[in-house]
Amino acid sequence: MFGLRRHFLIDPTITFLNHGSFGATPRPVFRAYQRWQRELERRPVEFLGRCFTAMMRAPRQSLAHTVGTDADNLVYTTNVTECLNIVAHSINLEPGDEVLSTDHEYDA
Repeated sequence: MFGLRRHFLIDPTITFLNHGSFGATPRPVFRAYQRWQRELERRPVEFLGRCFTAMMRAPRQSLAHTVGTDADNLVYTTNVTECLNIVAHSINLEPGDEVLSTDHEYDA
């Protein structure tokens, strides 16, 4: 289908449609992930404690440029659920305040 199947490790005998919540990673992304994981495993303290913030600076600046903001306005989170919880818990609500939402969100 659209020639994309070859980019994934998914079992070719199944038709996989859930790339939202349990999506597979394209092969090039998976290879890059494995390289970073090996680097972390080789020197975990240096990687996380001394290098990680600097390594993430350029991608954060690139993303900031893409979305039209300053890099200091962005933070990486583990997933959308974590992100939405951070936002929800940062709103100071008072008795009588109302929160309007949609029913389009991910259930978590």
